[in-house]
Amino acid sequence: MGIVQRQTLRGTAWSYTGALLGFVNIALLSPKIFSTGEIGVVQLLLSFATMLAQFSSLGFINVINRLFPYFRDSRGRHHGFLALSLVITLAGFIAALIFLKFYSPHFEAANMERSPLISEYSFYIPALLLVTILFNLLDNYNKVLYDAVLGTFLREFLFRVFNLILIGLFWAGLIDFSGYVFGYVVSQGVLLIIIFISLLARGEISLKFERRYVTPNLRREIIILCLFGILTGFSTIALTTFDKLFINKYLGEGEVGIYSIASYFAVLILLPGRSVAKISIPFLAESWKKDDLETIDDMYSRSSINQYALGLLIFIGLLVNIDNIFRLLPDVYGSSAAVIILVGLGNLISVSAGINGVILSTSALYRYQTWLMFILIALFVVTSMVFIPLLGITGAALAAMISNIVYNMLGVLVVGRRFGLWPYNMAHLKMTVVALAATAAGWIFPQIALIPDIILRSLLVTLIFIAGIYFWRLSDDMNGLIGSVASKFRARL
Repeated sequence: MGIVQRQTLRGTAWSYTGALLGFVNIALLSPKIFSTGEIGVVQLLLSFATMLAQFSSLGFINVINRLFPYFRDSRGRHHGFLALSLVITLAGFIAALIFLKFYSPHFEAANMERSPLISEYSFYIPALLLVTILFNLLDNYNKVLYDAVLGTFLREFLFRVFNLILIGLFWAGLIDFSGYVFGYVVSQGVLLIIIFISLLARGEISLKFERRYVTPNLRREIIILCLFGILTGFSTIALTTFDKLFINKYLGEGEVGIYSIASYFAVLILLPGRSVAKISIPFLAESWKKDDLETIDDMYSRSSINQYALGLLIFIGLLVNIDNIFRLLPDVYGSSAAVIILVGLGNLISVSAGINGVILSTSALYRYQTWLMFILIALFVVTSMVFIPLLGITGAALAAMISNIVYNMLGVLVVGRRFGLWPYNMAHLKMTVVALAATAAGWIFPQIALIPDIILRSLLVTLIFIAGIYFWRLSDDMNGLIGSVASKFRARL
């Protein structure tokens, strides 16, 4: 098993274990323990800090992903790459602090009446921003050193363990909501400390900068990548933050809380793709350096079919259990079914494109992501302004779905036309047919008691879907994995 497949499986396992914890935290506990406004304020703080982090990092993540192969060496210092990264990132943080100094009074005043909690807790934004940009920097640095699993473990699993503890302390009355928000921010800092210690222990932390190594040509390429990275990095979080910001603007923080809970289910579709994208970046960067299109094409097609298979299984699982989801949630969430379906469909199309975005960002066409970002942002702003006042949070989900689909399909078109690489084939169509059959079986299954219903309905759909993929041989990787598991099972018997 290759390092990409091995780390993808481990990363996906941690992602889904974390997703299970997240389901307990967000879907089962939070709606019953916190008000919708309290849920909304935490989501808004995180969204605002994440959005600012894309600017305050000054696009250097783009440099890490594309140019690190030119700095890599065997001594562990990598020609002062980390020192250069820190200088640029901290300069961006200082610029962000200056922006916040002038913008914060307006931000607090604008939200005082409609969203008072966000105004009350906005002073946490600078600390949350600093922790976010430094963690992103070290996580990406660790990723190009061929370790994409640690960051996934910390962010997707360990942080949710911390959050579960905080929720329990709040529920028991040992801390108030202010204590919960403080603990939420501190937990993010703990993740940063852990990844720093891991890199330090492996000898990968060096603050010595080799100025002579950065030639004028390399310096010019870094500047260009940073400029485009500021914008292209923004596109990666646009659909995960803009929807909440627009909902807060038009509807208030309570509706943000409802939308956040509903859209969480649809986010599960994206988890396998995140693991694949993280580990594929250093390999794609090396392949572009060698002009190895054959390897890139193989990774592209495999990522598309495998991510589509997993995403499709999760999507149809949500469809057949939609009634069960709202049997779990309080009544106030009952009108958000369309959010799960629409955001889920947009995410499904996104994962079907495989590592398209990573291919673009690590290629000589990285500038194209900037132009695609302009289209994404413009389309999302326009559709949000039209649909949210008309349809509420359903309008936000519709805007997110349309923007997501257009953005990803344009990316597929660019890579296909310029490099002759296409992710789709007949396997995708056959897989869709299998999914429709599994969905039909799930829908006709009679409704029983809640927990047995979820288990048996999901198991029925999963077995039909996996059997269809296996016997129709739609994915070499999944068939190999299923065959390996079956062989080990038979050997033990």
